[in-house]
Amino acid sequence: LGEVLGLLAYLGPEGLDVYERLQSGELSETDEEIRHMQKCLALTFEDRSDLDKDDLAVIKKLGLKFRGRQSWPLFRNHEPGVLPWYLTGGQARFLTTVIRQTMGVAEGLRENRDLRIEPKDGHYLTKVSTTDGKEMVWADEWLKPNPLPAKEPPVELDEVRLKRLKTAAQRTADAWEVDFFCCPFIVEEGERPFFPYMSLYVLRKAFQVVNFSLSNRTEYREAFLESFLAFAEETRILPSLLYVSRDTVYDFFSPLAKRLGVDLKKVKNLPALTDAKEHL
Repeated sequence: LGEVLGLLAYLGPEGLDVYERLQSGELSETDEEIRHMQKCLALTFEDRSDLDKDDLAVIKKLGLKFRGRQSWPLFRNHEPGVLPWYLTGGQARFLTTVIRQTMGVAEGLRENRDLRIEPKDGHYLTKVSTTDGKEMVWADEWLKPNPLPAKEPPVELDEVRLKRLKTAAQRTADAWEVDFFCCPFIVEEGERPFFPYMSLYVLRKAFQVVNFSLSNRTEYREAFLESFLAFAEETRILPSLLYVSRDTVYDFFSPLAKRLGVDLKKVKNLPALTDAKEHL
């Protein structure tokens, strides 16, 4: 629609899943979480002011010139939980191939619109390469994508610790809302800045934050479990009910809530938690 010009190459089943959920309307492009979910290599054409000094240095070194709005090429690697970043050599070569093959598909569609008709549901027109001597030869095939990786197994629980907590803790009448999400600020550690992953617990009626913890995106399961248990042991309090809105959070708490005798309910909206996130 003239807002974004370019090409996004979604990587693997995880990247494709986010794209399909966007197209179906399950995810909204206005949702803040979307930018923390995408897994793709992107070429977009931007204004000169949208490029940083490293981008401009490469263009200058190559002796290239661009003029006008949305005419300056910007290349980025998008991965969940980290800041969009510059391409590696391998990623640049792969995206180059993607761009060339996409141009070939576009030319084919200009001549034959029937190329886009799926012979079977769930299949994608795919460019497949083979080597003929020293040359790479490309052919069209309709293929079904690989399935999403299996869900991670539940975090291992210390049964003795849980029994002790269940006996010692008092059940409050309060219900808590809980969610996991990327924070709206970055941490400058290592070569690539990242968005801390947060667990946040809020009283559903009082709109009061109960507890929170921070981790990185790859190690959050163990960190969030320990934070929840340590808080409950220190305060000797457990909620009567946990409200969640997403499957990943529900799956995380399901075995834990069952052993602690805490009710767990999935709902569409978490008003108290949303309010707390907006204050962040």
